[in-house]
Amino acid sequence: MPRAQRTLPLLLAALLPLGAGAAPAVTGSAAAAPASSVVTRSALAQFEHAVLSITALRGAARRLAGAAVLARAVPDLPPVLTYKAFLKRALAAPGAGPAVQWVALGDCGRVGPQPEDCISDAALTRLEQQAPDNAAVWLLAFDRARQHGDDKAARAALARAARATEFSTYYGTLLKSVLETARALPMSPALVRQLAGIGGNAYAATYMLAAGNVMYLPGPALAPVFETCRNPGAGIRRAQCRRIAHLLAWGDTVIVRAAGLALQERLAGDAAARQRYAAARRAQAWQTQQFAILVLKARTDRALAGTLVQLVLQGGTENSIQIALLRKTGIATTPPADWKG
Repeated sequence: MPRAQRTLPLLLAALLPLGAGAAPAVTGSAAAAPASSVVTRSALAQFEHAVLSITALRGAARRLAGAAVLARAVPDLPPVLTYKAFLKRALAAPGAGPAVQWVALGDCGRVGPQPEDCISDAALTRLEQQAPDNAAVWLLAFDRARQHGDDKAARAALARAARATEFSTYYGTLLKSVLETARALPMSPALVRQLAGIGGNAYAATYMLAAGNVMYLPGPALAPVFETCRNPGAGIRRAQCRRIAHLLAWGDTVIVRAAGLALQERLAGDAAARQRYAAARRAQAWQTQQFAILVLKARTDRALAGTLVQLVLQGGTENSIQIALLRKTGIATTPPADWKG
Protein backbone atom coordinates (compact mmCIF):
# COMPACT_ATOMS: atom_id res chain seq x y z
CA MET A 1 0.00 0.00 0.00
CA PRO A 2 1.09 3.65 -0.31
CA ARG A 3 3.86 4.87 1.89
CA ALA A 4 3.25 7.82 4.15
CA GLN A 5 3.36 11.12 2.28
CA ARG A 6 6.39 13.05 3.49
CA THR A 7 5.70 16.64 2.61
CA LEU A 8 8.43 18.61 4.35
CA PRO A 9 11.83 19.13 2.78
CA LEU A 10 14.19 16.30 3.63
CA LEU A 11 16.57 18.86 5.07
CA LEU A 12 14.16 19.26 7.97
CA ALA A 13 13.22 15.63 8.51
CA ALA A 14 15.92 14.90 11.06
CA LEU A 15 14.87 17.92 13.11
CA LEU A 16 11.17 17.11 13.34
CA PRO A 17 10.22 14.86 16.28
CA LEU A 18 7.60 12.29 15.32
CA GLY A 19 6.58 11.49 18.85
CA ALA A 20 7.72 10.83 22.36
CA GLY A 21 8.87 7.35 21.50
CA ALA A 22 10.59 8.17 18.24
CA ALA A 23 14.27 7.44 18.56
CA PRO A 24 16.17 8.66 15.50
CA ALA A 25 19.58 7.21 14.80
CA VAL A 26 22.45 9.30 16.09
CA THR A 27 26.11 9.37 15.18
CA GLY A 28 29.31 10.93 16.44
CA SER A 29 29.21 12.72 19.79
CA ALA A 30 25.42 12.48 19.98
CA ALA A 31 25.66 8.69 20.05
CA ALA A 32 27.77 8.94 23.19
CA ALA A 33 24.97 10.53 25.19
CA PRO A 34 22.08 8.02 25.42
CA ALA A 35 20.99 9.39 28.78
CA SER A 36 20.23 12.76 27.19
CA SER A 37 18.09 11.05 24.55
CA VAL A 38 16.12 9.27 27.25
CA VAL A 39 15.51 12.55 29.03
CA THR A 40 14.35 14.15 25.78
CA ARG A 41 11.83 11.42 25.06
CA SER A 42 10.61 11.42 28.66
CA ALA A 43 10.13 15.20 28.74
CA LEU A 44 8.33 15.13 25.40
CA ALA A 45 6.16 12.20 26.51
CA GLN A 46 5.13 14.09 29.64
CA PHE A 47 4.28 17.19 27.62
CA GLU A 48 2.26 15.25 25.05
CA HIS A 49 0.41 13.35 27.77
CA ALA A 50 -0.55 16.64 29.46
CA VAL A 51 -1.64 18.24 26.19
CA LEU A 52 -3.73 15.20 25.24
CA SER A 53 -5.33 15.17 28.68
CA ILE A 54 -6.53 18.75 28.19
CA THR A 55 -7.71 18.08 24.64
CA ALA A 56 -9.72 15.08 25.86
CA LEU A 57 -12.09 17.63 27.44
CA ARG A 58 -12.81 19.20 24.03
CA GLY A 59 -15.56 18.14 21.65
CA ALA A 60 -14.72 19.77 18.31
CA ALA A 61 -14.10 17.22 15.55
CA ARG A 62 -10.97 18.82 14.11
CA ARG A 63 -9.39 19.46 17.50
CA LEU A 64 -9.99 15.80 18.39
CA ALA A 65 -8.53 14.81 15.03
CA GLY A 66 -5.45 16.90 15.78
CA ALA A 67 -5.09 15.09 19.09
CA ALA A 68 -5.39 11.75 17.28
CA VAL A 69 -2.53 12.69 14.95
CA LEU A 70 -0.40 13.77 17.90
CA ALA A 71 -1.23 10.62 19.87
CA ARG A 72 -0.56 8.23 16.98
CA ALA A 73 3.18 8.04 17.63
CA VAL A 74 3.12 8.26 21.45
CA PRO A 75 3.62 4.96 23.28
CA ASP A 76 2.10 3.78 26.55
CA LEU A 77 -0.88 6.15 26.70
CA PRO A 78 -3.92 5.39 28.84
CA PRO A 79 -6.87 4.06 26.79
CA VAL A 80 -8.77 7.37 26.76
CA LEU A 81 -5.79 9.26 25.29
CA THR A 82 -4.84 6.92 22.47
CA TYR A 83 -5.00 7.60 18.73
CA LYS A 84 -7.96 5.22 18.38
CA ALA A 85 -9.87 6.82 21.26
CA PHE A 86 -9.47 10.36 19.91
CA LEU A 87 -10.21 9.21 16.36
CA LYS A 88 -13.43 7.48 17.42
CA ARG A 89 -14.62 10.66 19.14
CA ALA A 90 -13.57 12.84 16.21
CA LEU A 91 -15.49 10.70 13.72
CA ALA A 92 -18.61 10.87 15.89
CA ALA A 93 -18.40 14.61 16.58
CA PRO A 94 -20.60 17.13 14.74
CA GLY A 95 -18.90 18.52 11.66
CA ALA A 96 -16.58 15.58 11.12
CA GLY A 97 -15.72 15.64 7.44
CA PRO A 98 -13.11 14.45 4.95
CA ALA A 99 -10.17 15.87 6.92
CA VAL A 100 -11.11 13.70 9.89
CA GLN A 101 -11.61 10.72 7.61
CA TRP A 102 -8.12 11.34 6.25
CA VAL A 103 -6.73 10.88 9.76
CA ALA A 104 -8.67 7.61 9.90
CA LEU A 105 -6.65 6.29 6.94
CA GLY A 106 -3.98 5.43 9.49
CA ASP A 107 -6.38 3.30 11.55
CA CYS A 108 -4.76 0.08 10.44
CA GLY A 109 -2.00 -2.13 11.68
CA ARG A 110 0.49 -0.99 14.28
CA VAL A 111 0.58 2.52 15.72
CA GLY A 112 3.22 3.99 18.02
CA PRO A 113 6.70 5.42 17.38
CA GLN A 114 6.94 3.50 14.07
CA PRO A 115 3.39 3.31 12.67
CA GLU A 116 2.72 0.50 10.21
CA ASP A 117 2.71 1.50 6.55
CA CYS A 118 -0.87 0.74 5.53
CA ILE A 119 -4.19 2.30 4.57
CA SER A 120 -7.57 1.62 6.20
CA ASP A 121 -9.93 0.28 3.54
CA ALA A 122 -12.93 1.36 5.63
CA ALA A 123 -11.70 4.95 5.86
CA LEU A 124 -10.94 5.01 2.14
CA THR A 125 -14.45 3.80 1.33
CA ARG A 126 -15.92 6.58 3.49
CA LEU A 127 -13.68 9.13 1.75
CA GLU A 128 -14.89 7.96 -1.65
CA GLN A 129 -18.40 8.79 -0.46
CA GLN A 130 -17.61 12.05 1.33
CA ALA A 131 -15.03 13.52 -1.07
CA PRO A 132 -15.82 12.14 -4.54
CA ASP A 133 -14.25 15.18 -6.23
CA ASN A 134 -10.87 14.75 -4.54
CA ALA A 135 -8.32 13.12 -6.84
CA ALA A 136 -6.15 12.15 -3.85
CA VAL A 137 -8.88 9.77 -2.73
CA TRP A 138 -9.07 8.08 -6.11
CA LEU A 139 -5.30 7.75 -6.41
CA LEU A 140 -5.40 5.88 -3.11
CA ALA A 141 -8.09 3.65 -4.64
CA PHE A 142 -6.00 3.29 -7.80
CA ASP A 143 -3.02 2.03 -5.83
CA ARG A 144 -5.19 -0.30 -3.74
CA ALA A 145 -6.61 -1.84 -6.93
CA ARG A 146 -3.11 -2.27 -8.35
CA GLN A 147 -1.99 -3.98 -5.16
CA HIS A 148 -4.90 -6.39 -5.51
CA GLY A 149 -4.16 -7.02 -9.18
CA ASP A 150 -7.53 -5.60 -10.25
CA ASP A 151 -6.75 -3.79 -13.51
CA LYS A 152 -10.40 -2.92 -14.19
CA ALA A 153 -10.82 -1.25 -10.79
CA ALA A 154 -7.48 0.54 -11.22
CA ARG A 155 -8.56 2.01 -14.56
CA ALA A 156 -11.89 3.06 -13.07
CA ALA A 157 -10.18 4.78 -10.12
CA LEU A 158 -7.80 6.61 -12.42
CA ALA A 159 -10.75 7.78 -14.51
CA ARG A 160 -12.47 9.07 -11.37
CA ALA A 161 -9.28 10.89 -10.39
CA ALA A 162 -9.20 12.56 -13.80
CA ARG A 163 -12.79 13.79 -13.33
CA ALA A 164 -12.05 15.28 -9.90
CA THR A 165 -11.86 19.01 -9.22
CA GLU A 166 -9.07 19.11 -6.62
CA PHE A 167 -6.19 17.20 -5.06
CA SER A 168 -6.09 17.53 -1.30
CA THR A 169 -4.51 15.59 1.53
CA TYR A 170 -5.96 18.17 3.96
CA TYR A 171 -2.40 18.97 4.99
CA GLY A 172 -3.02 22.59 5.97
CA THR A 173 -6.18 21.78 7.93
CA LEU A 174 -4.51 18.96 9.84
CA LEU A 175 -1.29 20.87 10.49
CA LYS A 176 -3.39 23.68 11.96
CA SER A 177 -5.36 21.19 14.09
CA VAL A 178 -2.23 19.53 15.48
CA LEU A 179 -0.55 22.89 16.06
CA GLU A 180 -3.58 24.15 17.99
CA THR A 181 -3.54 20.96 20.04
CA ALA A 182 0.17 21.30 20.81
CA ARG A 183 -0.35 24.95 21.85
CA ALA A 184 -2.81 23.96 24.58
CA LEU A 185 0.01 24.15 27.15
CA PRO A 186 3.28 26.10 27.29
CA MET A 187 6.46 24.09 26.82
CA SER A 188 9.09 24.15 29.51
CA PRO A 189 12.30 25.98 28.58
CA ALA A 190 14.17 22.68 28.81
CA LEU A 191 11.84 20.98 26.33
CA VAL A 192 12.04 23.96 23.98
CA ARG A 193 15.82 23.67 24.00
CA GLN A 194 15.62 19.94 23.38
CA LEU A 195 13.29 20.36 20.40
CA ALA A 196 14.61 23.59 18.87
CA GLY A 197 18.19 23.63 20.12
CA ILE A 198 20.17 26.13 22.16
CA GLY A 199 18.59 29.54 21.75
CA GLY A 200 15.41 27.91 20.49
CA ASN A 201 11.96 29.36 21.00
CA ALA A 202 8.56 27.88 21.80
CA TYR A 203 6.98 28.91 18.49
CA ALA A 204 9.55 26.93 16.54
CA ALA A 205 9.46 23.96 18.90
CA THR A 206 5.67 23.72 18.68
CA TYR A 207 5.71 24.02 14.90
CA MET A 208 8.33 21.28 14.64
CA LEU A 209 6.31 18.99 16.89
CA ALA A 210 3.15 19.52 14.81
CA ALA A 211 4.82 19.26 11.41
CA GLY A 212 6.83 16.25 12.50
CA ASN A 213 3.63 14.33 13.21
CA VAL A 214 1.58 15.47 10.21
CA MET A 215 4.33 14.60 7.74
CA TYR A 216 3.92 10.91 8.59
CA LEU A 217 0.20 10.66 7.92
CA PRO A 218 -0.69 8.16 5.15
CA GLY A 219 -1.12 9.53 1.66
CA PRO A 220 -1.22 8.54 -2.00
CA ALA A 221 1.84 6.97 -3.55
CA LEU A 222 2.65 9.11 -6.58
CA ALA A 223 5.15 6.81 -8.30
CA PRO A 224 2.51 4.34 -9.62
CA VAL A 225 0.40 6.99 -11.36
CA PHE A 226 3.51 8.72 -12.67
CA GLU A 227 4.76 5.44 -14.12
CA THR A 228 1.35 4.62 -15.59
CA CYS A 229 1.12 8.02 -17.27
CA ARG A 230 4.64 8.06 -18.69
CA ASN A 231 3.35 6.13 -21.69
CA PRO A 232 -0.45 5.98 -21.42
CA GLY A 233 -2.00 2.84 -22.86
CA ALA A 234 -4.03 -0.24 -21.98
CA GLY A 235 -7.21 1.73 -21.41
CA ILE A 236 -5.52 4.81 -19.89
CA ARG A 237 -6.07 7.87 -22.05
CA ARG A 238 -3.44 10.59 -22.40
CA ALA A 239 -6.11 13.21 -21.68
CA GLN A 240 -6.80 11.57 -18.32
CA CYS A 241 -3.13 11.71 -17.42
CA ARG A 242 -2.90 15.36 -18.41
CA ARG A 243 -5.89 16.17 -16.23
CA ILE A 244 -4.38 14.30 -13.28
CA ALA A 245 -1.07 16.09 -13.83
CA HIS A 246 -2.92 19.42 -13.70
CA LEU A 247 -4.65 18.46 -10.44
CA LEU A 248 -1.35 17.36 -8.90
CA ALA A 249 0.34 20.60 -9.97
CA TRP A 250 -2.35 22.49 -8.05
CA GLY A 251 -2.32 20.04 -5.15
CA ASP A 252 -1.94 21.00 -1.53
CA THR A 253 1.61 19.85 -0.74
CA VAL A 254 5.07 20.60 -2.04
CA ILE A 255 5.82 17.04 -3.15
CA VAL A 256 2.49 16.66 -4.93
CA ARG A 257 2.94 19.93 -6.84
CA ALA A 258 6.47 18.96 -7.85
CA ALA A 259 5.21 15.61 -9.14
CA GLY A 260 2.40 17.29 -11.06
CA LEU A 261 4.72 19.75 -12.76
CA ALA A 262 7.12 16.94 -13.67
CA LEU A 263 4.28 14.93 -15.17
CA GLN A 264 2.99 17.96 -17.06
CA GLU A 265 6.47 18.46 -18.49
CA ARG A 266 6.58 14.80 -19.49
CA LEU A 267 3.19 14.92 -21.23
CA ALA A 268 3.60 18.36 -22.85
CA GLY A 269 2.87 18.41 -26.56
CA ASP A 270 5.45 21.01 -27.57
CA ALA A 271 8.79 22.45 -26.55
CA ALA A 272 7.32 25.75 -25.34
CA ALA A 273 5.02 23.98 -22.89
CA ARG A 274 7.83 21.77 -21.64
CA GLN A 275 9.97 24.84 -21.04
CA ARG A 276 7.13 26.53 -19.14
CA TYR A 277 6.62 23.55 -16.83
CA ALA A 278 10.37 23.18 -16.31
CA ALA A 279 10.57 26.83 -15.26
CA ALA A 280 7.69 26.32 -12.81
CA ARG A 281 9.45 23.28 -11.34
CA ARG A 282 12.66 25.28 -10.94
CA ALA A 283 10.78 28.08 -9.18
CA GLN A 284 9.15 25.64 -6.80
CA ALA A 285 12.47 23.99 -6.00
CA TRP A 286 13.83 27.44 -5.14
CA GLN A 287 10.82 28.22 -2.95
CA THR A 288 11.14 24.93 -1.08
CA GLN A 289 14.85 25.45 -0.50
CA GLN A 290 14.34 28.98 0.82
CA PHE A 291 11.45 27.87 3.03
CA ALA A 292 13.59 25.12 4.54
CA ILE A 293 16.32 27.64 5.29
CA LEU A 294 13.79 29.95 6.96
CA VAL A 295 12.38 27.14 9.12
CA LEU A 296 15.87 26.26 10.29
CA LYS A 297 16.52 29.94 11.03
CA ALA A 298 13.21 30.20 12.89
CA ARG A 299 14.50 27.91 15.62
CA THR A 300 16.48 30.82 17.05
CA ASP A 301 14.48 33.70 15.55
CA ARG A 302 11.36 34.11 17.67
CA ALA A 303 9.76 36.74 15.42
CA LEU A 304 10.23 34.58 12.33
CA ALA A 305 8.92 31.50 14.11
CA GLY A 306 5.90 33.46 15.33
CA THR A 307 5.16 34.55 11.77
CA LEU A 308 5.35 30.93 10.59
CA VAL A 309 2.96 29.77 13.32
CA GLN A 310 0.49 32.55 12.52
CA LEU A 311 0.51 31.61 8.83
CA VAL A 312 -0.30 28.01 9.73
CA LEU A 313 -3.11 29.13 12.05
CA GLN A 314 -4.57 31.27 9.26
CA GLY A 315 -5.00 28.13 7.19
CA GLY A 316 -4.04 27.25 3.65
CA THR A 317 -2.01 24.60 1.87
CA GLU A 318 1.61 23.72 2.41
CA ASN A 319 2.37 25.54 -0.84
CA SER A 320 0.52 28.71 0.14
CA ILE A 321 2.13 28.77 3.59
CA GLN A 322 5.54 28.36 1.99
CA ILE A 323 5.02 31.21 -0.47
CA ALA A 324 3.46 33.46 2.17
CA LEU A 325 6.48 33.06 4.46
CA LEU A 326 8.84 33.93 1.63
CA ARG A 327 6.86 37.07 0.83
CA LYS A 328 6.65 38.07 4.51
CA THR A 329 10.43 37.91 4.74
CA GLY A 330 11.09 39.68 1.44
CA ILE A 331 12.46 36.64 -0.40
CA ALA A 332 11.65 36.40 -4.10
CA THR A 333 9.50 33.47 -5.18
CA THR A 334 11.48 33.08 -8.39
CA PRO A 335 15.16 32.10 -8.35
CA PRO A 336 18.04 34.24 -9.56
CA ALA A 337 19.14 33.50 -13.10
CA ASP A 338 22.37 31.90 -11.87
CA TRP A 339 20.72 29.65 -9.28
CA LYS A 340 21.67 26.02 -9.94
CA GLY A 341 19.25 24.28 -7.57
